Amino acid sequence: VIFRLFSRTRMILKSVISAFLLGVSVYGQSQLVVNGTMTPEQLVQNVLLGGGVTASNITFNGGLATAINAQVGSFTAPVGTNLELTAGIVLSSGNVQSDPGNFIVGADGTTADFASNLMGGGSDPDLELLSGQEINDKAALEFDFIPTGDSLQFKYVFGSEEYPSYTCSDFNDAFGFFLSGPGIAGPYSGGAVNIALVPGTTVPVSINTLNSGVPSWPGDEPNCAA
Repeated sequence: VIFRLFSRTRMILKSVISAFLLGVSVYGQSQLVVNGTMTPEQLVQNVLLGGGVTASNITFNGGLATAINAQVGSFTAPVGTNLELTAGIVLSSGNVQSDPGNFIVGADGTTADFASNLMGGGSDPDLELLSGQEINDKAALEFDFIPTGDSLQFKYVFGSEEYPSYTCSDFNDAFGFFLSGPGIAGPYSGGAVNIALVPGTTVPVSINTLNSGVPSWPGDEPNCAA
């Protein structure tokens, strides 16, 4: 994701997905290691943003970002992963560190915690507008930022424990990367635009827009994008 910046801009990352990861690139295959000991504010200042960017007004799920939250953490991939990311932050609808020190190791208990719907994140009007469905257990990281340059670049990975089991169903995990500020006019809160789109389209990122085209039980074709 590359976008042009004008003066003071607000960035909002919102997800109801099993995993949203943001960081820098690498090639390889391995298992991620998650650290859940940093606050959302520390993650923005020390992990997410590089040099030349000043961030302020950091919140998580609408509240103060100065307390550790189970839905957000940092990750590293010492040997590399097929995500093409070496390090960054992770946002989850559940507990990012449900298996201590490991990230989605594949055991049923781990994924159940990781995709938990008991975190109390609640709903979000922008994600509901984006997905066209009811939303629960959002993970929303928001902050203002001022860059010294005129552009920023982010790389993200979208994943869901419910894919492909609930493709084209009423359970539509979704991710939004919302940007607002001078010169930006969009349909979301504060005039924001969503820049998390299927490449080359205006289609948002969700399970019902990214799939094999074959509904899973209890899915139904009308719930999926063409």
